[in-house]
Amino acid sequence: MAKSFVDTRHAKSVEYRRVLEKIQKEDKCPFCPENFKWHLKQVLTENDRWFITTSRWPYKNVEHHLLLICKSHRERFESLSQYDLAKMRSLVFWACTRFKIEGAALAIRFGDTAFTGATVKHLHFHLIVPKKGKVVNFPIG
Repeated sequence: MAKSFVDTRHAKSVEYRRVLEKIQKEDKCPFCPENFKWHLKQVLTENDRWFITTSRWPYKNVEHHLLLICKSHRERFESLSQYDLAKMRSLVFWACTRFKIEGAALAIRFGDTAFTGATVKHLHFHLIVPKKGKVVNFPIG
C-alpha cells in the first residue's frame, strides 16, 4: 500500500475531508510545490526554503491564519537545519510587519498523525493571530 501524505481522520469539515480524499486518491503530497493545486490561496511571499500563504480552512476566531510551508518534502522536525529555521523565521518577521501582528502563536505538528492530529504530513508552521480577546483552539492529538 502506498504511503499517504494526508490523514482524513482529523478533517474539521465535510468539505475539507472531501478534498483530502481526492488528494489521497492522487497519492501526491498537497504541500510539495509541484502539487500545490488543492490549496486555492495564493502564495504571499517566499524564499529559497519556505513559502507563506493564508490557510484555506482557518480556525474559528482568527484574525489571520497563515501557513509557512517547507518547499522540500519533510515530515520530521529534526530534519530541519539551522538554515531552514532561519529562513522560516524571516517569513514570520515578514508576516508580522506585513499584517502588523501584535500577538500570535506559531505552531507545528510533526510525526505520526495519530499523536499530532495533523491532516497534512508535510512540515508546515501555523502562524495564528486570534481576534483580540478570543480563544483559538489548535487541536493536537
